[in-house]
Amino acid sequence: MSKPEIIPPSTVPPIIYTTLAALIFLALAFSACSRDRGLYKDTRVIMGTYVTITADADGKTDEEVRSAVDAAFGEVTRVDVLMSTYKPESQLNEINAHAGISPVKADPEVIENVKDAVYVAAVTGGAFDPTVGPLVKLWKIGSENARLPSPGEIERAKALVDYRQIKIDEEQGTIFIAKKGGSIDLGGIAKGYASDRAVESLKKSGIKGGIVACAGDLKVFGLRPDGRPWRVGIRHPRDKEALLAKVDLTDAATSTSGDYERYFIKDGVRYHHIIDPSTGYPARGLISVTVIAKESWRADAMCKLFVMGPEKGYKLALEHPEIEVLMVTSEGKILATGRFKDMKIGPVKVTGP
Repeated sequence: MSKPEIIPPSTVPPIIYTTLAALIFLALAFSACSRDRGLYKDTRVIMGTYVTITADADGKTDEEVRSAVDAAFGEVTRVDVLMSTYKPESQLNEINAHAGISPVKADPEVIENVKDAVYVAAVTGGAFDPTVGPLVKLWKIGSENARLPSPGEIERAKALVDYRQIKIDEEQGTIFIAKKGGSIDLGGIAKGYASDRAVESLKKSGIKGGIVACAGDLKVFGLRPDGRPWRVGIRHPRDKEALLAKVDLTDAATSTSGDYERYFIKDGVRYHHIIDPSTGYPARGLISVTVIAKESWRADAMCKLFVMGPEKGYKLALEHPEIEVLMVTSEGKILATGRFKDMKIGPVKVTGP
């Protein structure tokens, strides 16, 4: 984890990489910078991953920019305390503990995020499902204990997965999980929401531009110190040293889901961490999906178009102009909407499982 630092303009490399790696490789490009200050960057471990916040330090003292970044990290921590499934004291864990028993009073932000998660689940026909936790825990992909479960184990876990079991009573301010043993996991939306909250905090502190990167979610606002948009590089799904595309962004978020970050190979088959709730197995047909949206939570959640596969996922992407999507199929074919459609990308050479 890096220490806070002011990055002089002349030393900053040219691209921000977005990927699902545990640590997003941040770099902020600008040339012929007319500002006399650089960028302040700090990285901390929150929400079980590396969170990096970079702020334009122009017009701020070291103390002021440090205070602004501290406050933004405070927002990420606050969201984690409310919505973590790893903290016994979190509201989400209390809701899960009462599954099939009774409704639980919830903070308005928790209700808002669960509502958003249920909305995306409905839009994607359950491809994104905030109750998929039992299957994710069963496979344990990304840990040293990753394994191929038996068909019986998968069927039992699948029986607990159904976003329609979530009952929200806004008037009473409660959330209830109808199935005993069911659970809500906001891992596919909470990090994006935390990034959104951190950006709002930076803006309130008077920061003109910057980046919040939380695991695979990246949100930028304002402009680079030279007045140009931030440039984001999207990693090639089969060559970690190469870029699939580069896009210029301001006041937008991007998120990438891929089969190349957390996986294991058994008998020549790649088993990755993106589980299809309808089958209980890792989703097939796509190897990478990148989404650009105004809100980071939306980009985060809509990456689960990955689960829908090429045909259904692309069709849904075309129906939602509020997002821009770049898909790579398992055969290396490129499917794109929005600005990605105008780029000359691919096809991608896919080798191995």
